[in-house]
Amino acid sequence: MVEIDKQLFIGIKISPKLQGELDNCAPGTEHFFKEDKPEYLQIVSLGSEKLIGRFLRDGFPVPDIDNVSRNVCSIVKLITHGHRVAEDSVHIYADCKVLDTLPSSYQSLLRQKVS
Repeated sequence: MVEIDKQLFIGIKISPKLQGELDNCAPGTEHFFKEDKPEYLQIVSLGSEKLIGRFLRDGFPVPDIDNVSRNVCSIVKLITHGHRVAEDSVHIYADCKVLDTLPSSYQSLLRQKVS
């Protein structure tokens, strides 16, 4: 049996403009995205893209996803002196670490299904 290690991430892509605002964040707000705490935001890479947001714990209640989305937006706004985050720019991503550990035949099969 193959154990799949996935963790959901709710976040937004970091545009060049947003990156500039994160680099020059509001004084005293660095801890909201530079400390490794689950209640704060994390910056992660997804291929060549960078995202800012939060990981969800296993078994996270579906009705609370909207709260996390609003929380991500409000913290980004606080950090960046009011940068407006459009509602449709917040997405859910699956962080799948299993692909590289599967035999190559399974990897190619999964890639075909995803494409």
